[in-house]
Amino acid sequence: MEMAETKDLQCHSAPAVLDIGDDMGALIVYVRPELHGCEITVSPMTDLAQRIHTDVLERRVNGRTLYAALFPALPAGDYMIWSGDPTVPCAVTISGSAVAEIDWRVSTMPQLFLVGAKAGHQHGPLVPSEMLPPRYRDGGPVCSTPMGSASLRYTPDGQVAWDEMWTDFCDLALAGGPPHRGTLLLPPSPAEIAANPTAYGRVVAEIERGLRLVTQRPIVPGDLPGWVGIVCCDEPMALWLAIAIMAEQVSVRRVEKLLYLPAGPAFRLEYEIKNVITVVAKTHHYWTEHRAAMLADER
Repeated sequence: MEMAETKDLQCHSAPAVLDIGDDMGALIVYVRPELHGCEITVSPMTDLAQRIHTDVLERRVNGRTLYAALFPALPAGDYMIWSGDPTVPCAVTISGSAVAEIDWRVSTMPQLFLVGAKAGHQHGPLVPSEMLPPRYRDGGPVCSTPMGSASLRYTPDGQVAWDEMWTDFCDLALAGGPPHRGTLLLPPSPAEIAANPTAYGRVVAEIERGLRLVTQRPIVPGDLPGWVGIVCCDEPMALWLAIAIMAEQVSVRRVEKLLYLPAGPAFRLEYEIKNVITVVAKTHHYWTEHRAAMLADER
């Protein structure tokens, strides 16, 4: 006979044991009492398919009753927190030897859409307005029409003129617009790179050249095989771009103010290489609007 799963609904008063250190941190998500016994899930931004679960427990701390989900040991990095509804995750950065805290007790869970434009993808207002450029702050409808595929343009010496291909971009997927890809573009395996290092070198060089042209930012070698790095102005810029790029269905990793984009020996000029450069051009274009709005709000 199949046994029904039981939840641990007792009140926990013993101190929580955390396993944090140099490259390990922890996460606490505080929630409202009605979520007692529910499951909270996190995924590293580098692998949204990986899911780490924990239950919301009742805890007694300093004479107060709290309801929280505790992740006592997470490798440092950027994570998505899923609420049980896959359309409403939010982002958090885990630092080594530190405890990150997310408080969902007062406000509703942040509306942050980060995955997949698969069949049935619904468009709509998906992030708080303060996270978006000014054009999205009037509550107007977001266009769901994908951007037409821009033809490659070439310089007289035969190189792709990445900085001359676009006059405008479709709406951000982060704002409910159509993601650039229908499936997530992943980095290659080390075996793929080792099997064709010459092709890999050509792909990396072209992606580096394209990213430099469309962002005017310093480009650095990847910290790991299969990645190309962009140096952002600061960590807020890097985190905003990382979230926006992932929403466009291209893998991205963030290390402080560095962003890493995928590059593989099988990437083709008119497809994967173009995908990476287009997505960075698009999100960087909107970041400049977003940054200008933030500066205006500070004045």
